[in-house]
Amino acid sequence: MIRTIRFIVPALFLLAAAAGDVGAASCLENRDFYQSLPTVIGKEDQVGKFPFALNCDTVFVRKGVTTVVYPGTMLYFAQPTLNSVIKVEGTLIIKGTKNSYVSISGSLDSNRNGVEAGRRAWGGIEVSEGGRLEMEYAGVMKAPTPITAFSFQVKIINCWFKGSSGMILPDGSLYAMESNWHAINNMDLTKGNTDRKASEADRPDGALSTKEKEALLDKSPGFWTWKKAAGGVAALAVVGVGTAVLMTPPEKNKNPGDGNHGPTAKTAGVDELNFGLPPR
Repeated sequence: MIRTIRFIVPALFLLAAAAGDVGAASCLENRDFYQSLPTVIGKEDQVGKFPFALNCDTVFVRKGVTTVVYPGTMLYFAQPTLNSVIKVEGTLIIKGTKNSYVSISGSLDSNRNGVEAGRRAWGGIEVSEGGRLEMEYAGVMKAPTPITAFSFQVKIINCWFKGSSGMILPDGSLYAMESNWHAINNMDLTKGNTDRKASEADRPDGALSTKEKEALLDKSPGFWTWKKAAGGVAALAVVGVGTAVLMTPPEKNKNPGDGNHGPTAKTAGVDELNFGLPPR
């Protein structure tokens, strides 16, 4: 009897969630229509899990509109496909908490405690040029490309992604992600920060800035270059050879009758290089 109740309760939970969101959109049958998100989803002080169905393939946050999603909200697509996307033309603020994350998924799965983010794939969030996305304490489930950003106004703090291969940044590059589990603690594209990179304001006093470092590595006149380094190594090599020869004792004259016991011609040749060595 207890087992039966455990299976019935999650099913009723899903049915109630679907019934409660019927007014959210009416395009379950005609999937070519679109759905616009309301300005507020959930309540700031709510506790628990609150499913919110997205009934269309394309769900918009329109230009000039701000949508705030509060803790415990579970956004999911009623009939998910890889074409199921949330398009942000205005501002989407997903505002979870440490104890109550917001989840975004393609579906919901039932478990013994009610429901959880499901395992069906969906298309992710697309931030249009001029759009703005802020995510804090949110979990994204089974979106191969969870975010496609055409805008730099993207900020992600303390969020996790599962089943994602990478997000597309405004410059067209791919931000690779671990598909099993990927956490982003601090990403702010407006500052050029793509996670775990300290901003200039966080740098220690006296540390070189990025611009200063690039300036030092610039091949400007009077500064270090590979060509100059090669020349310096060659000069050091010649000095080393000269020093070794000068420190070698002079060879004895093979002709006993010759009274010349001075340096050999080889030694004299090194002396002519005039490296400023002290006289012997």
